[in-house]
Amino acid sequence: MNHQPGNFIPRPVRVSQLGHLRNGDGSNPSQRRKVTAWAVLRETFYDYALMTKVNGMYYMRRNVTTGFARFVWVTILSTLFSLGVLLVVLLWKKYLDSPTRMTIASDMSILQVPFPAITICHPQSVLDYKAVKFVEKIKFPLGATKANVLESLPSLGYFNEHQWTFPRSQNLKMIDNVLALNNLTVEDAINELGSICEDFIVVCYWAGTKFPCFQNNPFLSWIGSTSHYGACCSFNYHPSVQGSFVPFAVNTYGIHGGLSVVATGFPQASDGKSGALYSEGFMLMIHHPHDYAVEAAPLTLLRLGTETFVSVTPTDSRCSEQVLGLPPSQRSCVTGKDFSPPIENYRQPACTLECVRNEVHRKCGCHPYHLPRQSQQPTKAGKAVRDCTVTDSMCLIENYSNLGGVFSLCLGMSIISLFEVLFYLFFRIPRIHQQLQQQQRESEVKVVAAFTRLQTFPAQAQHQ
Repeated sequence: MNHQPGNFIPRPVRVSQLGHLRNGDGSNPSQRRKVTAWAVLRETFYDYALMTKVNGMYYMRRNVTTGFARFVWVTILSTLFSLGVLLVVLLWKKYLDSPTRMTIASDMSILQVPFPAITICHPQSVLDYKAVKFVEKIKFPLGATKANVLESLPSLGYFNEHQWTFPRSQNLKMIDNVLALNNLTVEDAINELGSICEDFIVVCYWAGTKFPCFQNNPFLSWIGSTSHYGACCSFNYHPSVQGSFVPFAVNTYGIHGGLSVVATGFPQASDGKSGALYSEGFMLMIHHPHDYAVEAAPLTLLRLGTETFVSVTPTDSRCSEQVLGLPPSQRSCVTGKDFSPPIENYRQPACTLECVRNEVHRKCGCHPYHLPRQSQQPTKAGKAVRDCTVTDSMCLIENYSNLGGVFSLCLGMSIISLFEVLFYLFFRIPRIHQQLQQQQRESEVKVVAAFTRLQTFPAQAQHQ
């Protein structure tokens, strides 16, 4: 059969003649392309990065980051993961050094749980209507007038309030001179200018039975007190107990077996400009009857014109004798028996109060009116620590300003979230800027092209 040159005609070939290719056709499992463990781990990692909500893992997805930016995020995540592993190891070593076992016992009688102390505070230390009455009965130092004293009296609130403005030293000195001239302490002035128990406590009931709110009773009575909010009013509060004083306990519970109080918010409602917080209600704190109401105490806001129900769920935590037998450095806690002489009723609020009090004494050299003193007066260089003046409130503002409001804004902020913010500031913003510039250039080109297509040029007539 003759074929034209240059034409290719395929020729049938038997499979048996392809012996050199038979083993590579995929029929032999050993010759198939193997799936490596690295490929499995890589795909698993990308799948995790795609599905997880962990901060920072978004930048580990495919084609999200490249080059230097990806290297930065790999370094950050690896470092934080290593620190997390180190933290777990340290906690495990701490547990091995001082093992602790916690057991929950539910057989405690309600009579073994003391009825809590209740402390109610007004959010402002200086009320306007009381300040007006106060300046009418005091003597003024040289150079002070009724108007500027009235304007500067809210400076008394710098001990424990958030203020909109920073205090002026001349105003503080003027208030100190006014108090010294009238033989008044800061606590005396606060009692004159702030809200006391008799101002808002009207009617009291216990288990549905009415009783005098200010009777001479060690348990069922309201007394004046202080807290980190300033002057307050407390029920069943015994801060200076000595020896084996048994706290008040009841065998009833619920709305019909506890304390009910009718209070009024007038005339102190919406009155007073001593702090940054303006409120028409009060703040209620619940704590142990022997403990000072620290900032960690549960807080409830009482609004005017409403009925507020406050439930209490007590928790009693105790250490076993085996734990108490360990040295304080090993059990990582301090009890009243570790002091010399031993301190009765020593709990976490007492420890917090002692730390704050000692630190204020050390840095400011004085004792603020709203912190209770120790039973044995502390000394500094052989002398009792003096009471703080209004000018000393500058020291408290500079060293112990309450930043809880600022920190609360960052409750959801973690270290890796901070890196995400920095990444967007230094990497994403320039990249987005370039993308917007590119889109603008493309839109200008498209507009010019559209106008070019719409324009027509008339043909010039050729004259012969």
